[in-house]
Amino acid sequence: MLIIIISPFAFYLHLLSPNEEQVWETMFFTMDAGYFENIRNYLWIYSYKILTILLISLWFITCKNWWRFFLFVPLSWEIFKFTGFIDERYNFFNPHNYITSFPIFVLYAMLLIFISKKLNYYSKNKRFKTQLNSEIYLLMKELSVFRNSDSKELKEQLKRLRQQKDVLDKKVYLTKLLELRDSLSI
Repeated sequence: MLIIIISPFAFYLHLLSPNEEQVWETMFFTMDAGYFENIRNYLWIYSYKILTILLISLWFITCKNWWRFFLFVPLSWEIFKFTGFIDERYNFFNPHNYITSFPIFVLYAMLLIFISKKLNYYSKNKRFKTQLNSEIYLLMKELSVFRNSDSKELKEQLKRLRQQKDVLDKKVYLTKLLELRDSLSI
């Protein structure tokens, strides 16, 4: 949720860069726009591609429907375009961008599927715990509706039974305890 809230603001971070400069120098880094017109255009394209990949990935991870695997089509296309952008800018990959972007996409898709399965397991576990806790709460509520006069009477019977414990035979004591328990459940 935090990533979704931040994404519109992150998209406009390129506006913080200088508008007409080819090279942006700060005390932390130096950035060259390369063949782009200026730094702002370069950062806009970079942020656009990363945020698109990020939002489609979040959609895949959070979607519970069977068709979520069709989101891999636009995701693969965006990863292909992003690797093309990186290749044109830094010359990391070979000229056949399809061949280099496919393994990157497969690894990224496997990571998304893994994260999705883990979050699905966590979600189901949490839902199960919530249902179990609500059921326990309802049962305890039913037991707590026990009338106060009945409770006092049961306490008195238990107290008398404990006092007779030394006098009674163990079997008789146990059967009387069981009878007391059964009267409680009725």
